[in-house]
Amino acid sequence: MVYQRVVVTGGASGIGRATVRRLRALGHDVVVLDADESALGRLPEAVETHVCDVTDEERVREVAEAVTDGGPVDSLLTCAGYYELGAVEDAPGGAVERQFRVNVFGTLFVARAFLPALRESGGRLVTVASVLGRVTLPFHGVYGATKHGVEALSDALRVELAPHGVSVAVVEPGAVRTGFNERAKEALWAYEGEETPYADDYRRVRESFDPGGTTPERVAETVVEAIQADDPKARYPVTWQARLLPVLRAVLPTAWFDALVRARVESSGPIETLRNLR
Repeated sequence: MVYQRVVVTGGASGIGRATVRRLRALGHDVVVLDADESALGRLPEAVETHVCDVTDEERVREVAEAVTDGGPVDSLLTCAGYYELGAVEDAPGGAVERQFRVNVFGTLFVARAFLPALRESGGRLVTVASVLGRVTLPFHGVYGATKHGVEALSDALRVELAPHGVSVAVVEPGAVRTGFNERAKEALWAYEGEETPYADDYRRVRESFDPGGTTPERVAETVVEAIQADDPKARYPVTWQARLLPVLRAVLPTAWFDALVRARVESSGPIETLRNLR
């Protein structure tokens, strides 16, 4: 195994933190960028850390310059993310903007800042996206749109950077037990008492929403696989949802797939829903 110097954004919590710990256990040098200074302080001492909000392009460039002055960058992992649940019609402008700034512009700013170093090293860009970047679900519309954007950027970068020796891969988790989904659900309380046609749906989601999912450590295994692979794949789905949903979306008639999704929102049986379709 070739040891690498890996830069990780959003590496102080969740999937990012699990990946940082796994990379360190394997002997890689790791540099973490995160907006949460206190969380950065809880990472292993051997990890180089920088307080950095990925939505601040000037700060991202400053940190990238400092990091690259300290040595080559072999891989860049963009893992910072943010989302809130809510219908597209109801989502406040600030919440929409925040999700796009963190998930899309943050990824773009960081990639642009580190691409010169990756070209020099013949390195790799790995982005943690989501199955929702390929299959959008109700009340995840804004977040799904941002992840569609990340997928599009990654597809373009993969082709643009290939002649320069830089490979690009996307990791697509389904539900992961990090608290990320639970925090997103809390946004639904903002609509309590508001006049909205989705009030009943919000109540059902608040009462029954259980993302389940795998552990961040399981996703970290796949992320490290994408970083270390000699010939990386374009996409690495993680969890059964990430594998199944795109297949169902591709093979089922749209009306059938929409009915399955709606059945999930209404907490009825999806199989029974299929049987009753005419």
